Amino acid sequence: MQQWFNNLTRQEQLMLLLGGGAVVVYIIYVMLLQPMSEKAESLELQNTVAAETLASVKNLAAEYNQLKKSGATSAGNQKSNLTRLIDTTVKSNNLVMQRFQPSSSGDIQVRLENAVFNDVVAWLGELELDHLVVIKDLSITPGQGSGIVNVSVRLNPGA
Repeated sequence: MQQWFNNLTRQEQLMLLLGGGAVVVYIIYVMLLQPMSEKAESLELQNTVAAETLASVKNLAAEYNQLKKSGATSAGNQKSNLTRLIDTTVKSNNLVMQRFQPSSSGDIQVRLENAVFNDVVAWLGELELDHLVVIKDLSITPGQGSGIVNVSVRLNPGA
């Protein structure tokens, strides 16, 4: 190979060396520098996204703390409002509560016995759709007669 190279003219040797050097530089660029550059750009983009997410989380945390401070007094009002709402809607739907039990978590357990099924469905629909009350647990068992049911429901004021 060296003899073949030595048999070439000076100009051919120079062109071959320059071409070979260019190929080596290109291979180094493609194999090392370009992937490193792409990885750096990818990490920079991830860093930007993470910084934006952090700023968003900080804003939400500040808003949460502000709402928590202002809502601390309204938590008790929310339970009494739900109590009043349940009492009013039960009466307006021709139902009678047998048991009413608030819990420390803000839920309220209501028991209805021998209630008309259609009235119960209308009452629950009104609470959920009109007043955004969340029905957490619901148990319906047949009562004494056709269309009569016993209902136990756990309600939460929702958001």
